[in-house]
Amino acid sequence: MSGPLQVLVDGAPVTADWPLDRSLQYGDGLFETLTVRGGRLRFEALHRARLAGGCRRLALSIDSNALWQTAGELAAAHVECTLKVLVSRGSSLARGYTPPPAATPRVMHLVYPPPAAGEIPTRVRLATLQAVLGENPALAGLKHCNRLEQVLGRMELQQASGFEGLMGSSSGTLVSGTMSNVFIGHGEEFVTPVLDQCGVAGVMRAVVLREAAQCAVAVREARVSLAELGDCTAVFITNARMGVVAAHELDGRPLHVPEAVLRLADRVRALAD
Repeated sequence: MSGPLQVLVDGAPVTADWPLDRSLQYGDGLFETLTVRGGRLRFEALHRARLAGGCRRLALSIDSNALWQTAGELAAAHVECTLKVLVSRGSSLARGYTPPPAATPRVMHLVYPPPAAGEIPTRVRLATLQAVLGENPALAGLKHCNRLEQVLGRMELQQASGFEGLMGSSSGTLVSGTMSNVFIGHGEEFVTPVLDQCGVAGVMRAVVLREAAQCAVAVREARVSLAELGDCTAVFITNARMGVVAAHELDGRPLHVPEAVLRLADRVRALAD
């Protein structure tokens, strides 16, 4: 296979190779979204470990030290921000899915403002979505660049007017939110779905699994059917940007907000690592 004879962007010829980037062409890459607080990368070790594991699984060879040095410098410069780190396999020098043996990975750092005041509503509404996540154990847990399923979920959520939408897998099990991991409560215990078939193994999810016992919140991983959402009494969602957020409503049904979950949210909010 040969490279393109000509490349046009919005009708104009370009000579830069970024339109050939495999993360753009095929979603062939990974990303991390980190919160920067006080000039430091929160939970840097967990983000490093997840990205390194993803690179191993996708056979991406990068200069990890340089990537994280740049991330640290940006954190120090911006003090309070959200930092997205994206690793692509690089430019596709020839057409086709097969990764070129000479591809040079491309690393991108994108700095965004921190969450704005009021970005997370005081009363959080969740909706169960019809959009599903396809099961593929080879990609399960990875924060890879192909997020079209989540895009469809967010489009559906616009019609439901919720803060977050919960998504199941193609086999009917609960997986996650469109942008979050989910914990559903039955009585005193919370369950978060096993992510061995699909879904993103979130850093904040890992923090909650590590810290929950300190706040007397019983948490375990298990396979969860979508039907169990109809019986749960409480739900909270997590991601690196918003931390731990308790839901007040699911599909129009009010939910209980346990004091222990609020304590967990406060504990996680205070952590740096």
